[in-house]
Amino acid sequence: MLVELTVEELETLASALVRLKFEDGVPPEPYFGSPRLAVAHRRIVDSIILESARIGDLGRAERWKSWQRWSSRAHEKDVVVRYASSLSIWDEWTEGQRLDVLRSCSAPFALSEDELEELRNEIESVRRSDHPEDFSRHV
Repeated sequence: MLVELTVEELETLASALVRLKFEDGVPPEPYFGSPRLAVAHRRIVDSIILESARIGDLGRAERWKSWQRWSSRAHEKDVVVRYASSLSIWDEWTEGQRLDVLRSCSAPFALSEDELEELRNEIESVRRSDHPEDFSRHV
């Protein structure tokens, strides 16, 4: 199935999805950590960037690339840290599963491997400080 949307419609959709996920500071279930939503949201933003570049609107493409950078997302980072550090299942996941969850939760923003690792470390630190008795055997 092919659905055609204008760049402006895609921008509206991308912005609305970010508000849905992050605006209230309370992650909406089940969408917040949804891998399907994460993929769709990234594809929307990537489509905006690609189409903007294709039509020669390089300024728009660059603005969206800049918008997508995780380093400028303090509020969203705080939401992800609070959410992930509260997950009781966190300790049952492998490192790979934890990183996959963080990629989904942070979508559509682009994290480098270093930023992803830093995010995971921050969550681990919060979890240890919130529940020191649970983690004393791991220290």
